[in-house]
Amino acid sequence: MSKTQRIYGKNAVLEALDSDASINKVWIANNPNPRLKEIEKKARAKKIPVLKLGKKDLDRIAGDQDHRSAIAEIAAIRLLDEDYLYENELKRILIPVNIEDPHNLGAIIRSALAFGVDAIVLGKHKGCPVNETVVKVSSGAANKLTIVRAGNIVNCLKKLKEQGFWVYGSHLDKNKSQDLYSLDFDKKSVILVGNEAKGLSDNIVKNCDFTIHIPIEFESLNVSVATGIILSRCYATAPSS
Repeated sequence: MSKTQRIYGKNAVLEALDSDASINKVWIANNPNPRLKEIEKKARAKKIPVLKLGKKDLDRIAGDQDHRSAIAEIAAIRLLDEDYLYENELKRILIPVNIEDPHNLGAIIRSALAFGVDAIVLGKHKGCPVNETVVKVSSGAANKLTIVRAGNIVNCLKKLKEQGFWVYGSHLDKNKSQDLYSLDFDKKSVILVGNEAKGLSDNIVKNCDFTIHIPIEFESLNVSVATGIILSRCYATAPSS
């Protein structure tokens, strides 16, 4: 991953300015839009350089990205080592396994932050990287949420179970899983959601304490939508202490 990346759009840039993200500079359109003025004010308050440009120059910097009059260059999202999971007091862990679409991963990260997930775990070798699209779609959540890289998801699950976590995996087959709303989730829980097309592998499913499905009339939901539903159920009912 490069040492810097860019995020695009007024909302994403404002979210980054409100977070702890390390922002190198900001480009905005040279017009009186109130949101652009807000970006400029917040950036200058943090002593971040602001360059006001015409549309052609913004288009050139953005390339094929939709900048919507605002671009920020930030330090690449820091991914923590797997040991973070075992050395800190965590209760809510989400593992999106081999998600390929950056829009899905960005939306999943946004939902995870909204529902108080302590850390997201991503595999090292497969799936979408935390790139500029992921950061933009997450609306700044990727800058606020702890993201961990794990070498082997199955080994990671085994270690988390040794620390008292219960593991719940989303399953595509209703006949091999329990209704999401029939369970009470443990206060120390790991939620797994799988690849857009294949779901979770059999090897990962074997290491789940429970497999769950969302009771719906049609076959399946988009993985980011499903993740939001599962997280709202899990953390609306889990004990707070």
